[in-house]
Amino acid sequence: MKSGNIFIDKEGTDISKIEVKKRNKVLHDYYVMREDARKSRDKFFYTYAKEWENFFCKVWSTNDPYWAGVDMTYITSLQACAYHQQLIDDISEFDALPEPKSHGGYGYEGHPLTDYVHNSETWEKWHSEFYYEHPKDIDWVGTNGIMPCRDKVIEILRQELLDFQARLDPNGSNNTGLPHQKFLKLKETNWKDVDSETIVSEHNNIVIKHKGKKLKAYSEEIGSRICIINYYHRETELEKLEKDHGNTKASIIYSIKKGDKYQFISIDTAHGKFELCDDSGAHQGEIRFDGSSNGAATVKEDHGLHCIAEWKKMYNK
Repeated sequence: MKSGNIFIDKEGTDISKIEVKKRNKVLHDYYVMREDARKSRDKFFYTYAKEWENFFCKVWSTNDPYWAGVDMTYITSLQACAYHQQLIDDISEFDALPEPKSHGGYGYEGHPLTDYVHNSETWEKWHSEFYYEHPKDIDWVGTNGIMPCRDKVIEILRQELLDFQARLDPNGSNNTGLPHQKFLKLKETNWKDVDSETIVSEHNNIVIKHKGKKLKAYSEEIGSRICIINYYHRETELEKLEKDHGNTKASIIYSIKKGDKYQFISIDTAHGKFELCDDSGAHQGEIRFDGSSNGAATVKEDHGLHCIAEWKKMYNK
């Protein structure tokens, strides 16, 4: 992930503005966000303001009313980090920095403004929107070339297995249609500790294979979620062209730009998989939701996309 730049404004560090009963939650959210940012090597910036002077003075005065309602854990963490941000003379210096950029700080009623990073969700959204709009900045090194955020895919599939497990008959009867030994394994497995390859395989063998008539809707929902978190764009115009030209096998299509070439994924709703196609629409094989090959990579001409050239010309792609 490309490191970004975050400007912490004076209101974003003013704890006195936060409702007392909400301070621990606000500080916790900010602390977790800051850890995410640190791991991503994001940089923090600020300009001088009285609010900052108050903060730096009071962070060592733990009995000050300024900290009313704040657990010592959060004060200590702020002391320990004092502080990963760079003082700049003027906001224009920040504005001149490269993208991705955002403002940030504590999130409370009346603040933040739009495009403001204050917890993990807003931080993730900020980075995701940047890569969605700037796919050329995605670092594909160390990925499988299909899912730049495979780790997030694994967590989605892991949660699906946990949800499947939670729906098992509490009386212990096998209501899954699985062989008895498979059922016992499913019931007893701690999915939080299972490796990624097993997660992908068991999601396919347990969840996908037992969706029955719900598989189409399930594939559309999970497949779309996975494409979106990996910065793929839904191509509704291309979907219409394919349908108009009789291609019924590619009803939901996503694309991503790698360099000057497109890579396409269509959702195989009949099997709970993806079909991978290259810049010309030629089929490259069937893949699982994490981007791994579904066994032998069989290329099928009728699983390709037939209207790529027309789509590029019509929509100036």
